[in-house]
Parts: sequence; C-alpha cells; structure tokens
Amino acid sequence: MLSISKWGAVAATALSLATVAGPASASSDPYPLDRGRDKYTEVISLTSTGTGTTVVDNGTPGPGVGDQIIITANLYRRGLSYGTEGAVCTRVAAQTTHCTGTFSLPRGQVTWQHLQTTPIGTPPSDFDLAVTGGTGAYATARGYGHVARISESGGAFTLYLVH
Repeated sequence: MLSISKWGAVAATALSLATVAGPASASSDPYPLDRGRDKYTEVISLTSTGTGTTVVDNGTPGPGVGDQIIITANLYRRGLSYGTEGAVCTRVAAQTTHCTGTFSLPRGQVTWQHLQTTPIGTPPSDFDLAVTGGTGAYATARGYGHVARISESGGAFTLYLVH
C-alpha cells in the first residue's frame, strides 16, 4: 500500500465532490433554469467531509500509472446530512487522473466522471465533471457538476441536473 500525501486525500475527497452551503436560486445562478418541454434543471449545492481514503499502488512500485485512490465521504446540504459518496480515481498517465463516482442522495443516486490533468503532489484547481446518469428521481438526469473549492477538510461543489 502506498502512502498518500495530504493533498491526495483532500483532492480525492474534493474530486469526489462537495458543495457550497446554502440553497441555489435561479437569480444568482449563472446557468438559469431550463423549463423547456417536460424538463427542468435542478441545482444541488453540497459540501463533503471525507470518511475514508485508500491508495492502491498498482503496477510499478511508487506513484505511477495504474495507481488508484478510493474515496468515501459524507455529503451535506445547508449544513444537514444529505447522503454519501464513493469514488475511484485512477492515474491513467503521468499527469492525468480519471475519476468515477456516485452520490447517494435521499431521492436516488447520481453518477459522474472526470478526467483531470494534475501533476502528482499538486492539488487540482476548480473544475467541472460530467453527470453520467442516475437512479430514482435522477434516472433521466444528465448535466454537470462544478467543484468550486478544495481544502484539507473537504470540498464544495454544485450539481446542475437536467431531468
């Protein structure tokens, strides 16, 4: 097993996502609600606190292609518990990581993925991720999420889901 740097746990948790505390409104949202034919955009702002991080050293010993970071986190909305998250990030090139994850929320699950170019040992800056599907109330969801900040205690993110 490989030891993980402080940023690795933080970035992995944040990559798995988090959000901005407080409700989002259409007036402050740079991406206004789309109330087209039988569809709408739901904005979900969350914060996360990591509950576990495991690094698996695959391939050549030491940091490199094939290594994985497995992340679990608790999710909060407006300061209240709102679900959990699980994610796996795999180093696919010297400076590129591919992450996939699932948010388990009260009304169903939302799945996502993300490809990030970040040198080993360097925390990523703000970025977007693709919403790839879901279950329950999110069964027809598509859209994206924006990770707005990363800190040692967790992260902040906003999901923009079109149903």
